[in-house]
Amino acid sequence: MPIAPAFNDHTDLKIAVNLGGAVVKSKKIEQPVAPVKTGSFLHAQVNKFIDSLRDESATVLGVDWGMYDVANQSFDAMQGTIARQKLAAYPPDMLLEIPRNACGMLEFDRVDEMIELGRQTALRHI
Repeated sequence: MPIAPAFNDHTDLKIAVNLGGAVVKSKKIEQPVAPVKTGSFLHAQVNKFIDSLRDESATVLGVDWGMYDVANQSFDAMQGTIARQKLAAYPPDMLLEIPRNACGMLEFDRVDEMIELGRQTALRHI
């Protein structure tokens, strides 16, 4: 959250929007579909090697994460840590939090829905 630059200006109210808010449990989160394994021999061998590295305990628990899922979770963890540090160092006057599972990273087609979610969240807090 790039809130630090706002502390150099002399505004009366600083509002921060955190897109990594608490997960909404009532919303069904759809897991991305694993890509179809097609392509060259090298591509097939790399996929076979990656599949051999999967943790069997994750499958036992009913979680079958692919490379995209792991990268996405890593990115979310990193962003969450950065946001918490920024909020601790530069507390805003008002914090609006959007649930981090409201929209996936690649769901650009949901822009109107997300704008409306942000508007409704702002109206509830203001």
